Amino acid sequence: MQRRNSTLAPLFLLIAGSLATSSCIKRGYPLGQGGNVDIRPDVEGALFAADSLDSKGRPIGARQDPHQTGVTLSMVEGGQAAFGAFVDVRVVPSQALTLLSDPAEKSTPTCSFNNGSFRCIASQQGLARFIASSQSDWSGNAKLVVSWADQNKEQAIPIFPAGLPQNATNFSLIIGGLDGADRVIATFQALECTLGPLPDNLGSKWRDGQIRARQAYVRATPPANSPSVVENAPVIVESLSAEAALSLNQDCAERDTRLRVTLDSTGQSSPFFLCFSDIGGQVAINVTSGEKVIDPTPQLFVDPEPRLLRARVLTSLVPAGAAVDLFEVSAYSADRVRISMPVDLKVGNDQILVLSAASTTLASEIDPATVIQVTPLTPGTTELHVSPRLLTMPDCKSDSVTVVPLGP
Repeated sequence: MQRRNSTLAPLFLLIAGSLATSSCIKRGYPLGQGGNVDIRPDVEGALFAADSLDSKGRPIGARQDPHQTGVTLSMVEGGQAAFGAFVDVRVVPSQALTLLSDPAEKSTPTCSFNNGSFRCIASQQGLARFIASSQSDWSGNAKLVVSWADQNKEQAIPIFPAGLPQNATNFSLIIGGLDGADRVIATFQALECTLGPLPDNLGSKWRDGQIRARQAYVRATPPANSPSVVENAPVIVESLSAEAALSLNQDCAERDTRLRVTLDSTGQSSPFFLCFSDIGGQVAINVTSGEKVIDPTPQLFVDPEPRLLRARVLTSLVPAGAAVDLFEVSAYSADRVRISMPVDLKVGNDQILVLSAASTTLASEIDPATVIQVTPLTPGTTELHVSPRLLTMPDCKSDSVTVVPLGP
């Protein structure tokens, strides 16, 4: 029995020595000068900043991914995993990223805040994990700085503004209901006839329930290596003209000069509406998303919506015979300005008067008013009828004109 005990004694001493050595490793000691840290973010590319923040500075709504990344720290010292060693982590600038414990490490997170510092303690494998999350609208080049002893190690984390990255393609604004020349035509629904002077007020240029609108949407193709970045990407659509606005509703009752829409997983936004006043003119729509802008700026021409059509008689009595300038015809917009407008012409009795042309385009204010030439044929009384081209209404009739026999 004594011989057996003497054989086991060295084994007991070895186990006891090993336990004593293990108990000397205290979890939470500072990594020494000879230590090293490897920083490995899960996301290789950039993160996306928040687009909108609430009153407390927190992101609002669905986020564009990726907006956060897991980060693994691998700590070694003396060629071995630095079990129990800790390092401190900070962000430069501080507002760029929020550091969080990894939710996967529920019971004993390896990284957490400790006395105002974000501290990571190595596991038995020398590893520690945390989350770096973009929780603000700051964008730029952020840095994770890991500190231990008198050393620092940095890892760049680029943060793009919310929206499309530069390598997205086919960024475009699609507008429905235009003619082939990117033109919004007049409806002539507000057009009335007049014979006398212009009224002082022709009504609002934004007519309730009768505002011209065109449905539109934005689309883009994501980069091939990151197809998910388009989902929830915000797009800012802005009218650069006072005579155009944007709305989520076709009636344009609620409208603004600036609208924010987001893209879905296919890279297309929900439809919205471009709204146009009755004044019309050249309209430019600026569309931006993150680092992308539609260039050249989409432009279209909106025909002014005529409010008044006037056929004025220059003389009420003309002799039969030679051609004569007999009528002055003008169209006016809501701001009482003479505008160009295509019209059809006819006389009540073409046996009395013959028109020089059956249609014409009325002159705008930058040109002399349009004068209609006729040839008086036979004595009698008739009038001129003017209507929008290819439409029968309204039929604006001039005062009567009398043709008298040519004197001897």
